[in-house]
Amino acid sequence: MRTIRQPSVFRHRGPALLPLCAALALGCQGMVNVGPSGGGGTSVGAGTGGTGTTGTGGGGTPNGGTGVPGTGGTSGPAAACTGASDARLVVAPQRFLRLTMNETLNTIRYLIDSNEATMLVSSGMIGQGTDDNVEVARQFPPLQQKTIIGAEYTRLDQFAQHVRDYVLANYATLTMALAGCSAVTDACATTYLNRLAARAYRRNLTAVEQTRFTALYNRLKSHVINGYQVTSTVQEATSNAVYALLSSPQMLWRSEIGNAAMASTSPAGIPLTDAELATQVSFFLTDQPPDDMLLMAANGNTLRTNLGTHVTRLLGTQPAKDWLRTIIETYYLINQLPTVVIDSAKFPIFSAGLLADMRIEEQKFLDNALWSGNLTDLLLSRTTFLNTGLASAIYNVPAPTGATATNFAQATLPMDKRAGFLTNAAFITSRGRSDGRGMVVPRGKAIAAAVLCMPPPSPPDTIMGAITAAKAAFDTQTGQQQVASRNAIPLCASCHINFDPYGLVLENYDTLGRWRDTDPDLAGMPVIDASTNLPAALGGERVTNAVDLAQKLAASPAFTNCMARTMLQYALVDLDTAPVELPLLPETAGCASADVASKYNNATSKTFTELVRATTATPAFALRRAVP
Repeated sequence: MRTIRQPSVFRHRGPALLPLCAALALGCQGMVNVGPSGGGGTSVGAGTGGTGTTGTGGGGTPNGGTGVPGTGGTSGPAAACTGASDARLVVAPQRFLRLTMNETLNTIRYLIDSNEATMLVSSGMIGQGTDDNVEVARQFPPLQQKTIIGAEYTRLDQFAQHVRDYVLANYATLTMALAGCSAVTDACATTYLNRLAARAYRRNLTAVEQTRFTALYNRLKSHVINGYQVTSTVQEATSNAVYALLSSPQMLWRSEIGNAAMASTSPAGIPLTDAELATQVSFFLTDQPPDDMLLMAANGNTLRTNLGTHVTRLLGTQPAKDWLRTIIETYYLINQLPTVVIDSAKFPIFSAGLLADMRIEEQKFLDNALWSGNLTDLLLSRTTFLNTGLASAIYNVPAPTGATATNFAQATLPMDKRAGFLTNAAFITSRGRSDGRGMVVPRGKAIAAAVLCMPPPSPPDTIMGAITAAKAAFDTQTGQQQVASRNAIPLCASCHINFDPYGLVLENYDTLGRWRDTDPDLAGMPVIDASTNLPAALGGERVTNAVDLAQKLAASPAFTNCMARTMLQYALVDLDTAPVELPLLPETAGCASADVASKYNNATSKTFTELVRATTATPAFALRRAVP
């Protein structure tokens, strides 16, 4: 039999690797037997029935896009929650979830190193400039594809090849870092691969998996193809085993099957295993795989009893702070700021540099509000961080001490004009229109959806003509006149009454977030009247401006309930298999999110971190609905 040295680089997965990669598919029998699936996850088995209440369509993106489906059944008021035994405290079914591309990138960073993750991004394979990155993703929560076919497979295969080549070129450094290898031996290579696989699987390997992975390495070292003995070096076999590992379902999917032997009865549900819980909490808080401390606790079966301690630990890390701030930016659609189109002829100060400054200010504002104050500081804080450009051109305040064109220093904004993110230039501009006209509707819809979790429905086709005519009149109407013209059409008024007032109170801000007392686009520059009666959802009270609105929102349980629902929906990922209802409405009990709000309200402090802790403490976070 002739012996042939196997090429060091496979450009395509050939016959030799196909059965080997298939051999890694541990548990594929269970993963193939799946039932109806949603956009982000695959639910095992058959679906379950509805709860008998009308769905609200109350979730989805804050711009009034995709709504969370209701639970089905007959119409009518929802039955009140019945406490700790209420089955509605458990929302998500047993399922499998595909890692997002951003999660996959973060996993590569964890498994290999930051240099390789950076090269994957700079090569254009993954990350920046695509919908892989939540920075430009329009969905909340970031949607996950449920299949790997066509172009999706090609992309994953290409970056797996890239990682394989990187491991081959940096074998000594990588194996020393993870396995302490000081020599190029089979024993050291298999130790490295088994440790790497445990990290990729986010749990300890079983004895069968260790045997299988060692067999994979041995076969890559030497195997027969069409009568020829093909051999590889230790480095080549190791790098190709890594290539196979990155294509395995255990790497690309995360399971939420749980341990049926520990099934809960109050409420009824299957608890996630410690390893699944480690993955759940880590991706929730950091969008990264579990770190060594989480894995150690999961492997020792101590995570469940000490979950709060690990949540607190992770919340103190910079990755968690950066990621959760990114999630809030995504939820409020501030992440869309770089894509905003503004007419520079009408707004000469507009530039890409100005948008970049707004983004920096917004991030610093959110970091301060989320991590240094109460949850309501999102709506009420006047503390921000300005450079000289924003201070003079947007906020019209003296530049704070230490501010320069590139340095942002802490500033306190005027109490009669600014309050929280609603009056933040980045939020206002991200909802802007090129010519700055007709802003009442998009701003009102954004606030109704993002702050109250009540996105308005799309208008019926029967009134599209009236909408077109109304838009044509915007150029000559004040905000109050625009609202009045819609109120004169009963079919329009029945919907717009629920969000127009929120947009009207922001009329004092132009499309770039600058304060204005008069409307310069209208004849005679009429004085702006931003006063209005709030919708019934906020008690119908009279407000005079955006600051007044922010105070009313902060004092309302509607804001807390919406934030509770938002964080739980993000934690459960999938809008289809695990829709989270808004709590305490006549048509939706929202028991799971109501439990989060209750835990938050009963906490000693009223911070954003307490809301996150409450989210991880609710049954919906760690229990899954049993699927036949």
